[in-house]
Amino acid sequence: MNLLRTTQDGDLGVRSAPERVVLGVRSGETPSPKPPVRIFLGTEPAQYKAERIFVWSIEQVRDPARVYEVHIMKELAGFRRLGWLTGFTNYRFAIPHFAGAEGRAIYNDVDQVYLRDPAELFDAEMNDHGILAISPGGRLDTSVMLLDCARMAGLWPLEEAKTRRKNGLIKRAKVAGVVGELAGLWNARDQEYRTGESGVLHYTTLQKQPWRPFPKRFVYQRNPVADVWLDLERQADAAGYQLYDWRRPSPYYSDLVEQARRAGNRPKNANGFAVPDELIAKTGAKSLLRYALGGGAANGATLYDPAVSAPPAEPSDGVLCGDGLETLPEAEAAWLVDQLFAQARRLLYVEIDEDKGAQPPRGQFWWFSLFQDCSARHSEVHWRLKLKCGGRELGRDGGPRLDGPPNIWVLDDGKAGHTTQSVGLADALGWPYEIKTLDVTFSKLAGVGCLFTGPLGATRAGTNVAKSDPLEAPWPDLVISTGWRPSPTTRWIGDQSRGHSRLVQMDRKGGRVVELFDALVACSYFGLPYHPRRVEITTPLNRASKQRLAEAAAQWQGLFEGMPGPHIAVLVGGPSRRHSFSPELAGRMGRELAAFAEAAGGSLFAVTSRRTGAAATEAFASGLRPVDKLYRWQDGAGDNPFMGCLALADLLVVTGESESMLSEAASTGKPIYIYPVPDKPPGLWGHVEDWVTAQAFQPRRNRRGTGRPQRGLARLCAKLVGRGLVQPRRDINLLHQILYDKDLARPFGQPLEIWSPEPLHEADVVAEELRRLLGLSRA
Repeated sequence: MNLLRTTQDGDLGVRSAPERVVLGVRSGETPSPKPPVRIFLGTEPAQYKAERIFVWSIEQVRDPARVYEVHIMKELAGFRRLGWLTGFTNYRFAIPHFAGAEGRAIYNDVDQVYLRDPAELFDAEMNDHGILAISPGGRLDTSVMLLDCARMAGLWPLEEAKTRRKNGLIKRAKVAGVVGELAGLWNARDQEYRTGESGVLHYTTLQKQPWRPFPKRFVYQRNPVADVWLDLERQADAAGYQLYDWRRPSPYYSDLVEQARRAGNRPKNANGFAVPDELIAKTGAKSLLRYALGGGAANGATLYDPAVSAPPAEPSDGVLCGDGLETLPEAEAAWLVDQLFAQARRLLYVEIDEDKGAQPPRGQFWWFSLFQDCSARHSEVHWRLKLKCGGRELGRDGGPRLDGPPNIWVLDDGKAGHTTQSVGLADALGWPYEIKTLDVTFSKLAGVGCLFTGPLGATRAGTNVAKSDPLEAPWPDLVISTGWRPSPTTRWIGDQSRGHSRLVQMDRKGGRVVELFDALVACSYFGLPYHPRRVEITTPLNRASKQRLAEAAAQWQGLFEGMPGPHIAVLVGGPSRRHSFSPELAGRMGRELAAFAEAAGGSLFAVTSRRTGAAATEAFASGLRPVDKLYRWQDGAGDNPFMGCLALADLLVVTGESESMLSEAASTGKPIYIYPVPDKPPGLWGHVEDWVTAQAFQPRRNRRGTGRPQRGLARLCAKLVGRGLVQPRRDINLLHQILYDKDLARPFGQPLEIWSPEPLHEADVVAEELRRLLGLSRA
């Protein structure tokens, strides 16, 4: 949005006065004699998600016997916006005018939610003040105000609110002596929030607002109190709550319909719009409704044209929409698509042509995510989206399956740790899957491919196609891959399937840019930017499910036979890019573990890994006792007792550098001791990564004590991280601390103790979240 422009009446959605949303007395309640609670909300088009949850939050805490009026101040005409920080900065000073210079009014910024009844604030004692607001550090913060409109009308006349600077108008109020102190609970800013006490929670740090209103402007970070807002959104979704629908449309949409009505709204034909008969037959849709503003019917459907007819009284089996959505702003498209879902019992079929160019193109994943989000609220509706984007025709289905469960491809790049994660997720999803083996001979080319966000990044250039499993139609419904080597191939499959295949990427490097995939799964200790399509977990996923552990226990039931208890399984890793694991360290580890077991009267069964190496293995073995056992890893050797150790041991000792072994150990519900492995000093690029990450995400505060938005060097560094050109280094020590905090593990060196931690099974949680994100149902 251009902050320099002055909106005028006649522009679509522009108003000379705020839009009023009335929350009336609820059915069955005796109306309160108290006056309506008037709330004026400062907002702008990009904040449409926040507007909805702001009003919903009031609904959750308000007095059901009282009337509440929410006046939405957005795109108001005649305001000179030069120098405004937001698209609504000066609207607050026009409240006395819009309130008729009488009574009281509350002002709220849109980035807030109510946690207590706003009537408590509205009825508060003002002690003859014209304004109540907080004043941190002596600086008046007008983001929440209680106003005496009669008192303030002369100080803040409409014309000056439209043309003067914010600071000058605030100074005038302070000089006039009309400012009183507001209780801090009505403007709890981020870190000031207190559960059960705060009345208004204010998300002041722009790059930490969990609804991400400006994704092209900021690289978002996780907010410690994000769950308050996200829980409200989940409640609103479950209740099917929307600010707008066909009977109560937004001002923009009302203007659009009126414009079509004045133009005569001559119906067009439906050339090129025909819903596949097989889709109608499979969904059993009998009654069909076509929504079209100035369009014609198709497939014998009843036409609903809002410019010439009233909205339908009842939902139809199927709803069809063939044009127009691509011309709408994001806010309008969001509620209108949700309304299309709400009007369909079984089927929603939509065609969108982004290449018409009426709005800046949003790209396939924006549209796919919108439909998948709406589908989660209307899980009974099967939907199909046919999208023209960048000269290509793409398509995607979602909702209840019509042809059996989804089929999945798991890409195996030859790294066992990666394939284990992918297969673990596929197992948790519970749908048929096929493992596709890739020969990533030219892995450096694959690494280069990860850096490209355009078509050059969707490539098989890093793969030896002749030595890999064939990848060809019919394309899968879902592709799962882990790591950077198969990542370009994952995107290539999505490209070849023309959007049909949903793409799930796991690990850190392969999913550098979230917008290139439908969903990413990453660990919290990676330190990656926040994104709603990035599912964060504690440890990498693995195959150590309850079923596999039970099978391993049966297969290896004699593993510890004849060995004194407690039985201690030792999982030995090895050197990595970040960690040293010398034969000297391995020898010391063997001796210390033998002493650890000796002190407890128990015995060890140790298993080495691919990375351990022959020299370190023998050094480790030299420290063990005759009663202890060691399995030496060998490529192509017989059955590895690794899973049997997990299933049958009384406790586990794991070397600290191995994320995958720590993950598998945490899945068992057995006590874990983490044996420390020293970090290598970071190289030159490691120092660069650390410096850029620190500049990008270091907290900065302004003079009011609130978080400053990303700007200058901080914004540049954040963009480098957001585009994957620089990535935060994974913090293994943070992973250890998380496991300690969850009482899943303890540092090695403490006396042996047996406790009963809760098994960490995140695969099922991730699977459920992916079903929601991807618009795929169980049925």
